Amino acid sequence: MKFFLLQIVLFLILSSTIKSQPDSLNNFVPDRPGMATPPNVLTSRNLQIEEGSQFEKYKQGLLNNDNFLFSSPLLRYGIVNILEVRIQTDYVYDKEKDRTKTSTSTIQGLNPLTIGSKIKLVEQRKTLPDISVLFNLTLPYFGNKEFRPANFAPSFYLLMSKSISEKLNVCFNYGLSWDGSSAVPTHFYALCLGVNLDERWSTFIENFGYFSKMTNPVYYIDTGFAYLINDRLQIDFSATGYLNSFFSYYSMNMGIAWKILQPKQR
Repeated sequence: MKFFLLQIVLFLILSSTIKSQPDSLNNFVPDRPGMATPPNVLTSRNLQIEEGSQFEKYKQGLLNNDNFLFSSPLLRYGIVNILEVRIQTDYVYDKEKDRTKTSTSTIQGLNPLTIGSKIKLVEQRKTLPDISVLFNLTLPYFGNKEFRPANFAPSFYLLMSKSISEKLNVCFNYGLSWDGSSAVPTHFYALCLGVNLDERWSTFIENFGYFSKMTNPVYYIDTGFAYLINDRLQIDFSATGYLNSFFSYYSMNMGIAWKILQPKQR
């Protein structure tokens, strides 16, 4: 908990020294890459498609796991200028090997469907950051039965970001999620520093983690790059490591985001 409070203090210190920059309604700000979600909301009648693939390798006791997300589509659609709706799933291939045995087990299929909405609460001005809330609900009756939650699994997140300058910005998330079987929530935080290297290239580094009453906290660090092909198309690459032990977990992720502007009604 002390580590989590440090993240909040650091965000507030950075925010208090930041210059205000007005956001354009046409800004292209994908949720990808990284775990921290920016508070930017799609404006009315705009559709954004974000797609990624990930390789994840981790050790758990005597088990070695190789996990592939071959496809991880996120669809976002702006209802009004402060509200977007979202839908997401993944196609997973998971390989598990017991180091004491020669046998290997595999499982593959669709993850359960997650629907949600992001709502803009505060627009950045003076010392105030952009603030939004994100609500998600994972459904128990879609996808491979091995991956489905036993019941509806809700989650909600507070999303904040602030521009330090034209090239630097800081983003902070805090959230609670339930797994559909336990009443005890898992807490999530993420603190991200983003850098615009030039008009096309950007990079980021972030720290994120999970903690609850039932498990020990786990902390991660990830970094990556994004390249803006044009004002509506972006590609990205990122890598994640486990701060508790770099030898226990790492992942690599690459993807694309495409914003589809709808014609204005006359």
